[in-house]
Amino acid sequence: MWSDNETNSDFIDFQHMVRAVTSIINNDNLLPCSIGVFGDWGSGKSSLMKMIEDKYADEDDVLVINFNGWLFEGYEDTKTVLMSRIVDEIIKKRTLDEKALKIAAKLLRKIDLIKLGRSAIKYGLGYLTMGPAGLAVAGSAEAIQKFSEADYEKYIKEKQSTDDPDESLRTNIQEFHLNFEELINETNIKKVVVFIDDLDRCSHDTVIGTLEAIKLFLFAKNTAFIIGADERLIKYAVRRRFPEIPGDNMEVGRDYLEKLIQYPIRIPPLSDLELTIYVNLLFTNLFVDPGEFEFIREGVLKKKNEEQFGFRLSLDNIADFINEVDEELKEALLLSAQLIPVLTVGLNGNPRQTKRFLNTMFLRHEMAKSTGEELNKRILAKLMLLEYFKSETFRAFYEEQSKNEGLIPWISNVEELLKKDIVGDDEVESLSVEQQAYIQDSWIKDWLSSEPPLAGVNLQPYFYFSRDKLSSSGIKLQRMSSQAQEVFRKLLNDAESVKNVALREAASISPGDASAIFESLSEKIKHDGIQKSDSSPLKRLVDFCEVRKELISQFLGMVEKLPHQSLPISAVTWISTLTSDSEHEQVGDKILGRWSESTANRNLAKIAKRKLKN
Repeated sequence: MWSDNETNSDFIDFQHMVRAVTSIINNDNLLPCSIGVFGDWGSGKSSLMKMIEDKYADEDDVLVINFNGWLFEGYEDTKTVLMSRIVDEIIKKRTLDEKALKIAAKLLRKIDLIKLGRSAIKYGLGYLTMGPAGLAVAGSAEAIQKFSEADYEKYIKEKQSTDDPDESLRTNIQEFHLNFEELINETNIKKVVVFIDDLDRCSHDTVIGTLEAIKLFLFAKNTAFIIGADERLIKYAVRRRFPEIPGDNMEVGRDYLEKLIQYPIRIPPLSDLELTIYVNLLFTNLFVDPGEFEFIREGVLKKKNEEQFGFRLSLDNIADFINEVDEELKEALLLSAQLIPVLTVGLNGNPRQTKRFLNTMFLRHEMAKSTGEELNKRILAKLMLLEYFKSETFRAFYEEQSKNEGLIPWISNVEELLKKDIVGDDEVESLSVEQQAYIQDSWIKDWLSSEPPLAGVNLQPYFYFSRDKLSSSGIKLQRMSSQAQEVFRKLLNDAESVKNVALREAASISPGDASAIFESLSEKIKHDGIQKSDSSPLKRLVDFCEVRKELISQFLGMVEKLPHQSLPISAVTWISTLTSDSEHEQVGDKILGRWSESTANRNLAKIAKRKLKN
């Protein structure tokens, strides 16, 4: 198994992005600056930032500061927390003479004054910022009647005094910039490089507060900020923070981010070739000596750069980089060849999702081994692919094998059927509705045809160690990306326009995310029970499957098991429309046929009979 923490050991070949960021930091003419390291959750942002930080480890005149916004969730003012952290790091890492000491003390005092100034603006009486009428706006329309001319005279005097919190705040911020630059010069720091990570895990208030703190420093010379985040979540935080701004909310988020982040660096999903190298380096790391592995890793990445798109690390050429390839590594590389094509598409080339999939596989294998059960890794991996991408079928297989002492009786027939070049109509007719849905789903059809076959295999131990997935508390095994979370949230919105936006966005999410949304909607359907309206989770799932047609077979398998009394009569039209003129039409008609004989929901039966007759 592998650690899920960030690393400075490059398995992906991030060096071109490391050089891009350091070239900006090293150019004095480009400072002060802000650099965004953008990518999906798990794409390798933290590791990339760690590799960039390592480039300055031996440079005494460059001060590197790390700030994790997630750790400071709950602080009232993130801006001053970040400002304090930067000043504290300078104090801690530099020897201060008498002059520098006084400047640092001034800075800390300014931070406290800025904090107090913000509190005064936030909590102070209305007339401090808006006059007596301000209290009327902030409170009630009747409040204005309570003020005399003396109150207005007091307001004018307050405005003319130097104690206006708003004016004091501006003055303290301006002086902070000057004092900060003075401290940098006095301590002989050539550059201050601040790494801000995990910003996309924070609440939208913390996100905005951190970005506004960065803005304060963008006027201070010789500073560089590197912000690691999923830019979609940052844009979402901006939209939440400024809902009243007119125009397209997406544009508001984009414009705000572009104003604060001057140089965006985006980490793309791994391609099939890159994921192959990544996974096979992970496996190699497990089975060779750590010292030797570094030479192997460097050699593989060097070869990749030399041959570019013509190089692929595999069992065929691993001997070019390693002295002795043992049997465990050979088995792992064979397993990798089976997994990579599906993981590349299903997990959208995401390194962390891939690593978690593999860690879960090894964890289950080790749990079984500790009980004396030796699971076949290739069978385990094959079932896990079904678990991740076709969860409804995975549950159906579990139920089937649990009734038959670990065997799925019909799978031998289907596996043999799929080996044929041409399958006759009578052979298809002999299958159950659910089995027909499986072989009409291209993903499941390929999965059933893939090695190793499952006919005659006792699957009980494999499902036993998948109980976390099969339990109601384990349905979130795969974490949705931020984009998928947003789509899921909008799908459940009562507003039709919001739902339609979600359906448009659903077309671009990865198959793994689509499967996760399907599973979450399915669980909600089962939890809610009766599905009455057009805004019910069942209708939302129908709409979702209209966009993600690869999930129709999963939907048909799920809806067939729902109690008839929980279904609205409009479900007949939904099923008919979803399956009409498709390879699923015959299966859809069979479901309607069963509904037409329902005694638990006579209205449903009546409409289903009419639909079949027409």
